[in-house]
Amino acid sequence: MPRRPRPPCSVPGCPELTTGGRCPQHAKEAEQQRGTTTAKGYGVRWERIRRRYLYAHPWCVLCSKTATVADHFPESRRALVARGVANPDAFSCLRPLCTTCHNRETAKHQPGGWASERVKPRLPEPPTRA
Repeated sequence: MPRRPRPPCSVPGCPELTTGGRCPQHAKEAEQQRGTTTAKGYGVRWERIRRRYLYAHPWCVLCSKTATVADHFPESRRALVARGVANPDAFSCLRPLCTTCHNRETAKHQPGGWASERVKPRLPEPPTRA
């Protein structure tokens, strides 16, 4: 049975054939650009805060399942840091969520995830004539 041909790298202009997605070189570059969790402010200190918070607040506030994520709410951690909040990881800036609810809420309120800030905003639709 013949095999399906390998697609090219998903980065425009790269001729490397892959098993899907980016070639190893572009995948490595994308990972370096993304940064580590520690560089984003989620190091050992955050893990301790997260563990204490989930121990004190064990239930998801949206569906009442077991909470597994300490979500920054109503603003993201990045927005809190940009605003100059002294302690963006304070309990008052968090809410307990299960993984399912966290994924749904993140997709709803942060479309595009971390890359959404690089996307140009849409221009308003021109008015239609009646």
